[in-house]
Amino acid sequence: MTTGTSSRRSSGAARRQPTSLLGELRELAGSAPARAAAACWDYLRGAADTDDRELLAALFAQGTAPQLDGDYEGMIAGKLFGIPEAALLNPVVAVEPGWVGKSFDAATATGYNRLNRIAYLALRAAVPRYSGWVRTSAVYQGFRFGYRVERASLAPFVQVAAVTYTDPALGNPRSRIVPIERVRDELVELVPGVYLGRALMGSRTGEIRVIGYFALRAPLRETNR
Repeated sequence: MTTGTSSRRSSGAARRQPTSLLGELRELAGSAPARAAAACWDYLRGAADTDDRELLAALFAQGTAPQLDGDYEGMIAGKLFGIPEAALLNPVVAVEPGWVGKSFDAATATGYNRLNRIAYLALRAAVPRYSGWVRTSAVYQGFRFGYRVERASLAPFVQVAAVTYTDPALGNPRSRIVPIERVRDELVELVPGVYLGRALMGSRTGEIRVIGYFALRAPLRETNR
């Protein structure tokens, strides 16, 4: 009984004090950036495993504008919510999360989503006319985006790397099955090399809502700089 109470108090303290947690990790990053990045990633994985949206939102609010360039490993942080498709997609994602990260090119301010073969095949069937796929080793890149640092579109109105898919030059498909043109991703840096993102979707009436969280981390060589 005492152990359960202690565990709940510890979990509650973590949710209430994300500023303190990030402060400690950022201080650690000054002397041991790889250790800080690994600890932050593990913490986000714990929040994802428990679908702790309150904690993820609190951490996002404490993030800073990131500078992104290169390939990043991705993690879906918890379940999708706020859209009818969530009930169908969440069980699938739990078994096989097909999204594995994002790639950014700072020189052109564009990038790609990174997918495994299972996700690639599913999306190829869903949007057969889309021809923007690029294969690199076991990863498939597709659904290009542009990105820039700007104010978040929803509270908290922090500076974010805003990822959008609407520019016709990107060649993304317009599909009722995969409405990528209505998606906007917003990313903040928690510690060097680890980033927390939230996925937003706009409705046809103009309403914008958060539908999920995700995380990215840089390759170890970048974290150690």
